[in-house]
Amino acid sequence: STDEAIFRAAAWATRAMGLEPDPAQSSTDSNIPISMGIPSVTIGAGGSSRNAHSLAEWYDPTNGHIGLQRALLMILAYDQMAGQ
Repeated sequence: STDEAIFRAAAWATRAMGLEPDPAQSSTDSNIPISMGIPSVTIGAGGSSRNAHSLAEWYDPTNGHIGLQRALLMILAYDQMAGQ
């Protein structure tokens, strides 16, 4: 749910990085906790990639630091938002 603190923290961190949140649903590592009723989100890791889960999959780490910065901002924001 978009009301969950983890979702609000992810959206805030994304906007703080000058990006726009894209609350799409897809198959991610969050599927298992979500299926167990644990609020979860998956955020991009920075860099760029294509052809996921195929022999032609590739990853370019250019600007990969942006994903790490966003993750840190999300953790800090969640710490504040979880108590609200």
